[in-house]
Amino acid sequence: YENSKNIDLSSYDLICGFGDVFRQYFENSKKNNTKTIYYATGMHVCHQNQVSLQRVKDVYLEKKVWLGKSARFVEKTWTHQTALVDGIIALGNKICANSYKQYYDGAVLSVEAPFYKTQDANEIMKNRKQNSQKHFLWFGSAGLIHKGLDLLLDYFSKNIDVTLHICGHIQNELDFCRVYKKELYEMPNIITYGFVDIKSELFADVLKSCSFVIFPSCSEGGAASVLTAIGNGALIPIITKETTISTGYEIWIDDFNYIGIDKAVKLALKLNDCQISELQKKNYENVQANHSQQNYFNQLKLSVSKILENKDEL
Repeated sequence: YENSKNIDLSSYDLICGFGDVFRQYFENSKKNNTKTIYYATGMHVCHQNQVSLQRVKDVYLEKKVWLGKSARFVEKTWTHQTALVDGIIALGNKICANSYKQYYDGAVLSVEAPFYKTQDANEIMKNRKQNSQKHFLWFGSAGLIHKGLDLLLDYFSKNIDVTLHICGHIQNELDFCRVYKKELYEMPNIITYGFVDIKSELFADVLKSCSFVIFPSCSEGGAASVLTAIGNGALIPIITKETTISTGYEIWIDDFNYIGIDKAVKLALKLNDCQISELQKKNYENVQANHSQQNYFNQLKLSVSKILENKDEL
């Protein structure tokens, strides 16, 4: 991925992955029958860069400060790997795959993202805490604006009857934390944990506290963090279509603004206890069935085989 040294690629039958190796191959090829497969861990860079920086601009218009470090901007586009390869494997659903089909006329196959099982979701469902139907979890990594945390801070700081739990390395984005200091650390209904180990008792406790995982990201490759929350805690996802996952039992966020968050949260709050329990169970079962590591392995193996056989669909 980051290796910039020249490599003799003439002895390889297959190059699979992403990064500088594809530029090297297509600019210095000595063997014409090598197969190349790009493993796409997110939506097409032309989509991602545009929407991520647009979200940064949205925050600038609101806060009058540029927080570009909280985007997920890909500086090296490595266009060779999205234009010249024999096939593309896109991590996520068809929304992720379709972002590549706009620019590439070869085979683009979807592989559902996997999650890591570390908790007993059945036990967490049995021991869900009182009033959890008003508790929401944001669980994410770098690119806090890209992943919509600013939208949630804005919303929950103005609606103190609902509670937001925040898990992630947010302290790594100091400018963001400075601008949103009040929302992150001074609101009674916003609980900021920082990094939380998914194997820990703290993670289990947070999952027991919440009924929903909320993630208004503008571009993902299968949103593994959301799948982790569902697969380990049976939470109901409140998500954008750009997370490129769908259980069939989610609540959609239609717009990247206060109104979009408000509409989705209000739909969640209208659910009664029986509906919440049923949706938690269905979401958990879907993720267990479709996003296991074994299912990921099977889909990945089949996708590689299909591309090598020059077939366009699974």
